[in-house]
Amino acid sequence: MRPSRNQPRTQINGIKTGHGIRKTGIKIATWNTLSLYRTGACQNLTDVLDTYGIQIIALQEIRWPGKGQLKVGEYIVYFSGMEEGHAFGCAFAVHESLEPYIKEFNPISERITLLRVDTKPLNIILVCVHAPTETGEENMKDVFYEDLSQIYDKLPGNVIKLVICDLNAKCGKETHFIPMIGKESLHETSNGNGLRLISFAAAKDMIICSTTFPHKTIHKATWKSPDGTTCNQIDHILVQKRFRSCILTGSKV
Repeated sequence: MRPSRNQPRTQINGIKTGHGIRKTGIKIATWNTLSLYRTGACQNLTDVLDTYGIQIIALQEIRWPGKGQLKVGEYIVYFSGMEEGHAFGCAFAVHESLEPYIKEFNPISERITLLRVDTKPLNIILVCVHAPTETGEENMKDVFYEDLSQIYDKLPGNVIKLVICDLNAKCGKETHFIPMIGKESLHETSNGNGLRLISFAAAKDMIICSTTFPHKTIHKATWKSPDGTTCNQIDHILVQKRFRSCILTGSKV
């Protein structure tokens, strides 16, 4: 089993923006649900979001086919899945109070989706990502990061860009990577996916926020193995270096 399914894995607690409802920040999270294609899964999702006061959440592995949007309780789910079958699928769930501020949803694929939020003085573009696992084919990983890099490069420059994702990447504490990953990772050594992620962050002048904030070790893990003993930190949040102060925390709720 994975970590407790009753809460999102990783959270950004507050993005400081300009006016109106956005003065106090937007509470954003990411969560690999394993599936929303189960009885009671959507109800569990809305219950968790209500409990923690989350306004926008990036979701992975929702396993809904096709593309579109669906009202679930007080949330609008913008989703992008495979054309056929119930596998993968990325989405954003947005509280209805923020619906007027959603400028664009771009369902690129079952692994990458974009959401643009109207905030002042700059808009925020959220990139929800679900990367191949560490044991996946190297060619598949290469294609994924090439696609992500090209998509990111096409984003406008005058926005705050957040990559919020299940990247299946373990970032270590290697000294030469500290400018991108800080010193607070759960792991001592980066795995292959971690090196790919760090390379992407360096190329795009981004910070991996999830490994820069100090937290207790028990709060850093975002995945637990079926044996209940092995824990990994594989979900991450990235932001441009010049906007790193916009992120108030990278902890679990």
